[in-house]
Amino acid sequence: MPDQSPHDNLQTQVADQIRALISDLNQHDCSAQALAKAASLVTQAREVLDGPLRLRWYEVDVDVDDKTAKQLSAQNRDHSLIQGQHNPLAPPVTMSTETRPDGSALIVGTACLGLEREGPPRSVHGGMVAAIFDAVLAGVLTTAGATSSVTGKLTVRYRRPTPINTDLRFEAWVEHHQGRRLTARAQCLVNGEVTAEAEALFISLDMRSMGSA
Repeated sequence: MPDQSPHDNLQTQVADQIRALISDLNQHDCSAQALAKAASLVTQAREVLDGPLRLRWYEVDVDVDDKTAKQLSAQNRDHSLIQGQHNPLAPPVTMSTETRPDGSALIVGTACLGLEREGPPRSVHGGMVAAIFDAVLAGVLTTAGATSSVTGKLTVRYRRPTPINTDLRFEAWVEHHQGRRLTARAQCLVNGEVTAEAEALFISLDMRSMGSA
């Protein structure tokens, strides 16, 4: 991950504290007095967090230079629902790229999910597993030159419970790519053991038209 600016570091710090707050609220049976005080402090924090609304990349109507384009791309990643360091709702998942034995790219996502994302006892909620699969599978689009694509179909097979509070490794790779359609596969591993598998169909679209009012 590239070095963050002081401003970005502060955004990450705030998001990390909110993530910790969500975890604390999920795990602790707090008294009414403690909850009332917490609600007051959160209200104060929200009053401080004021400023102009952040433009999304698709809301910039004019052609931008390479520097601005990179900044918008970084903002989109930093605020991602799954891997965004600046998004308190994100786990977040750390993404990287490795190489498969045949020389093709392997997208890897790593995460450790706590009780606030629990489904079955001591296991990650299946919807959370599917959401991470969707994000990690989408990571293959860049390696295949198909970034302007959206998920058309996502199929997940749960082989066994995926444990919480455990290091998870998600792997994704391109299976087939022709024209506007790309198929990718992925698996979730715990200590080398597969807990779930997924397959996704991505379809190339005009992304900016989707963001128009």
